[in-house]
Amino acid sequence: MSKRIRFVIAVLLVFLAALPAFALEPTGELKGSIGVEWDEDTQKIVHTSTRTGFRFALEDELDFGGKLHFSTKGWWDWKQKDGRLALDQLWFSAYQGDLDFQVGRQAISWGTADGFNPTNYFARMSMDSLVSGDMSGDPLWAGQATYYGSNWSVTGVVVPFFTPQTLDDAMKKAMMDLDPAAALIVQAIEDTKKPRGLGKNSEWAIRAETQLAGFDIQASFFSGYEPLPGLEMVLKPSLLGLDLGPLPPVETSFEGTYRRQHFAGLAVTGTIGPVGVWGEVTYGGPKPFAESENPLELARVPLSINEKYLQAVVGGDYTFAVGNGLLAQGQYIYRGQGSLLEPYVMPNVDLATLTVEPGEIEGAHYLYGRLAYDFIPGSSVEVLVLHGFSEKGGIIRPAYTHRFPNSVQLQLSLIRPYGKDDLLSMGTQGQLAVTYRF
Repeated sequence: MSKRIRFVIAVLLVFLAALPAFALEPTGELKGSIGVEWDEDTQKIVHTSTRTGFRFALEDELDFGGKLHFSTKGWWDWKQKDGRLALDQLWFSAYQGDLDFQVGRQAISWGTADGFNPTNYFARMSMDSLVSGDMSGDPLWAGQATYYGSNWSVTGVVVPFFTPQTLDDAMKKAMMDLDPAAALIVQAIEDTKKPRGLGKNSEWAIRAETQLAGFDIQASFFSGYEPLPGLEMVLKPSLLGLDLGPLPPVETSFEGTYRRQHFAGLAVTGTIGPVGVWGEVTYGGPKPFAESENPLELARVPLSINEKYLQAVVGGDYTFAVGNGLLAQGQYIYRGQGSLLEPYVMPNVDLATLTVEPGEIEGAHYLYGRLAYDFIPGSSVEVLVLHGFSEKGGIIRPAYTHRFPNSVQLQLSLIRPYGKDDLLSMGTQGQLAVTYRF
């Protein structure tokens, strides 16, 4: 049994023992799902997943105005023979006059946009986020405090322990299908040393918020690390003694570094008549890779962004008077350097002449849209679309949800990549999920 699982079980037992003393009321959910995928080669539907999972939460309002929250979650895939038990959130919050604070493992949600928030500096996403449609991100250990003025507030966040973005199995498979060298890249990511300790390795952010002419305005600054490490391709003379004529044999490897990065951001949200609007922009980037001082290296070529860049989102939503109301939402996303879905760009290497040129990292443009309609109370349909102009393709995810009166929810969803290269290199996937909330 891993240390993580032992820790979660120990914390769960402590909170269960505290139930009578604190009069805590447990809440949570039980979920089961079946996943299938259309195999283009065999032209058949393939059973890919049978997953059961849970989320269990305890929360107590303390006498002096504070709040204590604990939640854990886990899942097991009976088809893949894989699973996970993890601490979800564990935090304490309170207030003192005009100051609110929250300490512990918590979900931090900044920004105004839907799903893709440039000013949400702490979000960590996965392939499951796209498949499930849940863009809330994962919680992390942090302290957060907000001071409220008459028409403004200032919020500060400190993250003492860096949490990198993890590559789930679906993301690894997608990367490997796109590029044969991705196995080496995945290994380099997993081998990269993570920033440790407090002090200079802590991440932090500050946000000032006010209202002006009916709009909520947020200005922020972030200092932290890249969610995924910056990678370089390293070329060295081979020690195998191979004879390639006048040119030396070459060894190729990948090395990663979690680089410090800084961003300044601005977010605005409000309404113009019946239309809700929002926008976000950030500017910044990671510290450039250091110049190599190793005389044995022939070349060191970046696969990651190596300069400051601009990110922007602008969007709006409107409910049309169709039946019970058709919610339409549109959002434009711009990333000044690189792709949202492919974090690394392979360089162009010619071993015959030992010339190496970095891969071209250009700005990328996306459209993100959502339509939602309630047929009757408890019965709804939703369609999400993410289209990448650089990728010349995208993802469409329709879903039907029915909520029964006894806290049971049934959802049938489909995710379909389309376009030039079947974005994310996966076939059409379907999922039937049943959730019971208590």
